Amino acid sequence: MNFKRHNYKRSFNHQETLGRVLNICLISREYPPETGWGGIGTYTYHLAQGLADLGHQVHVISQALDSDQEYCDGDVFVHRITHPSIFLYKGRLKEFGLRLEYSYRVNQKLKELINKYRIDIVESANFSAEGFLYSFHKSTPLVTRLHTHFSEVIEFSQWPRTIDRRLSCWLENATILKSDLITCSTHRHKDLVFREIGVNGKNIEIIPLGIPLPILENKKDKNDKALTVLYVGRLERRKGVQVLFRAIPDILKQLPETKFVIIGRDTFVSKDFISFDGERKDSFKEVLIASIPKKYLQNIEFLDYLDSRDLNDYYANCDIFVAPSLYESFGFIYIEAMSYGKPVIGCSVGGVPEVIKQGIDGILVPPQDSDSLSRAITQLARDCQLRMKLGNRARERVRRDFSSKLMAENTVRAYKSLVK
Repeated sequence: MNFKRHNYKRSFNHQETLGRVLNICLISREYPPETGWGGIGTYTYHLAQGLADLGHQVHVISQALDSDQEYCDGDVFVHRITHPSIFLYKGRLKEFGLRLEYSYRVNQKLKELINKYRIDIVESANFSAEGFLYSFHKSTPLVTRLHTHFSEVIEFSQWPRTIDRRLSCWLENATILKSDLITCSTHRHKDLVFREIGVNGKNIEIIPLGIPLPILENKKDKNDKALTVLYVGRLERRKGVQVLFRAIPDILKQLPETKFVIIGRDTFVSKDFISFDGERKDSFKEVLIASIPKKYLQNIEFLDYLDSRDLNDYYANCDIFVAPSLYESFGFIYIEAMSYGKPVIGCSVGGVPEVIKQGIDGILVPPQDSDSLSRAITQLARDCQLRMKLGNRARERVRRDFSSKLMAENTVRAYKSLVK
């Protein structure tokens, strides 16, 4: 597809530069719907649309699953690129090799777009170090957005720190260090990543994530008396879904009609890696099912990945949202549920306490503590007024602090501090 080129007038006068339209390129393997795997993809989508709504030209470089393609997603130009196979044999450096291969392909596409569209600024996620090779010969400023660091995945997956994984972490660190600006969702996550790298004082902006505020339409059947607890997230250890499953029997003993809806891709966790396909013995879903007495399974509904339209219906119709992650740099899922006026339960880890205010717009419990999680869910299930109070405050908090428009405006302000 040949995009229609927008010929914006460019000026390098300082006052005009601060007010002019920017040509922006976002780099993210994750971008829905094809690769809408998690929070990075959701963030990139909302940022891209928000920047375009403000009148800026936005390009997204994302991974293609089959073949290269280019198309318009509303006012956003999407460039999907395939992952090249450069190293015929990666041996013990599989993760490192995969990251280098994809970074090479990103670098090629990025140079093409910079020349063709006169890109002003480039933003890339730290995870997977997609901007690594570009960071060594930047022709336009590079912004790195801090999401979960690969070292955190290694820690919470309980993998050994092989040379392959240490090199993969180094790719992320090197890209961060060579960036012109770093953006991050929370202060806690910034501090953690900077300790991992071993530096301080880098140019950094704290810009919380944001989403559009949905129109509320409660479609729940009034005859359905059962209370619904919703979990959204990949089925993997870091997301804490196994802690929820340890709590479910105790909850059902007290409130036997409670329903649990589990939405998210199964992951296949071996000693070497996490993937979205694999053998049954490596299925985390199978591990969860085996961990709970069979008589309780009738109260649990498993759903795979859902697109945003279908997922929004589940947010609208649940009574309680819970995601007991062992670590989140921010947690898009919380503000998604909060935007529907739902009481949310998370863990006091990472940046989550900067999203959920304990006892004000949600409940925080200690990580790995299934007893505390059970008590929190039971308390909310038995107290309709508390659910309504927390839910109303949560929606107001999203409107005030976590809107996609505010995120886009703050991001543009940070970008323009570089483009002078």
